[in-house]
Amino acid sequence: MKIAIASCLEEIASGFPAILLDAYGVFWSGGMGPYPGAKETMERLVLAGKKVGILSNTTQLSAKEIAKLQSHGLILGKHFHFYLTSGEIAKEIFSQGKIPFPTLRKKFWLLGKEHPRFASHKPLFEGSCYEETSNLEEADFIYLSIPHVNGEDQVTIDHFQEEVLRVQKRGIPLICPNPDKWAHEGNPPRAVVRQGSLAALFQEAGGDVFYTGKPEPMAYIAAMQHFASLGISKPENVLMVGDTPETDIRGAKRAHMASCLVLQTGIMADRIQKMGVSAAISACPDEDTADLFIEKFAK
Repeated sequence: MKIAIASCLEEIASGFPAILLDAYGVFWSGGMGPYPGAKETMERLVLAGKKVGILSNTTQLSAKEIAKLQSHGLILGKHFHFYLTSGEIAKEIFSQGKIPFPTLRKKFWLLGKEHPRFASHKPLFEGSCYEETSNLEEADFIYLSIPHVNGEDQVTIDHFQEEVLRVQKRGIPLICPNPDKWAHEGNPPRAVVRQGSLAALFQEAGGDVFYTGKPEPMAYIAAMQHFASLGISKPENVLMVGDTPETDIRGAKRAHMASCLVLQTGIMADRIQKMGVSAAISACPDEDTADLFIEKFAK
């Protein structure tokens, strides 16, 4: 199968008034900051009149991520126009009491412990009607934290399997604020387990899971609301750029956005290393197959 692959985003961006970027694995390397040339590429896109948004499945709040980018020289208004996180979407759902299942006690139980390298889940529930309980039996739902073992990210789900299957037997829903099964973290970056992997295990065991973030429609609807304020009203005018077919590309296609997959960084790069380019792309079902492909984000 012959696959057309551009070298970088700027080679294919001219036909799109708006660009929606995933962060980790696209322009941002977990633990290392922006990839070489990413800052300059984003600035040129903005100077060319593109509206540039960031849509990330991180559970951190948007303000925290914007501050992190600023500390690396990526400035709101100069390099991008908005940063929307799955955590921000979850916080809005909690604050508005829009959880789509009964919550008679208004209590949740935390699956896992707070990750020492990331902000607590507590700010997501501030100002909401929900409070945390240490008693699983009195909880209405389970909130899934960022997986780790004693502060160390893991490369398999083995350490989490027993606990996930145990709590699933309680028979209450689980909220997964990050549908990504894997994320690139560390120096050098490696694929580590994230909430989506545990949620899938919970679901396979018969549990009900409510997701926020990509590929859920609510994430792309929220992104389009930001674009609308910038004069971009049609999703067909937006190019979504990501590294994970099952979240970035699937969600974009459902939202009727054009989609672009990065091949040499992030999650897709791991698959290509094991399978080769053609096999890794062919393994994606139609709903996860991007319209366009680039080697890297920047030149």
